Amino acid sequence: MTDVPGSERRRAPRIEERFQVAFRTLRAGAAEPKRTAARTINLSASGLCLVTKEALERYDHLAMELSLDGQPAPVMAVGRVVWCDEDDDKKGFRVGVCFTWLREEDRKALAVIGEYVQSRLEGDPG
Repeated sequence: MTDVPGSERRRAPRIEERFQVAFRTLRAGAAEPKRTAARTINLSASGLCLVTKEALERYDHLAMELSLDGQPAPVMAVGRVVWCDEDDDKKGFRVGVCFTWLREEDRKALAVIGEYVQSRLEGDPG
């Protein structure tokens, strides 16, 4: 299957949601990666869209801490960058990330995120 620019490839419903994310880029052989702060634009059970100050490479893996409203602790996840485009304001980059792994204690995190998205969609009249 060939990706068509602008085509919908998401596997799960998403919501416009802004919250803080801390991430580190995981690259083999690289020095200890710095922790970077970002914010989300949207969220689904399969991934999210971030706004960052620096461009990320497609296929980079990110170790992320997601601070979801109402959750007692951050959700820890690893995701793969699937696209990166310059933001409309030309001051940053929008980055699409697909979740690929969760640490053992956060194994329920995708269910938590899915339930969170669903509850926000049901509570949102528009």
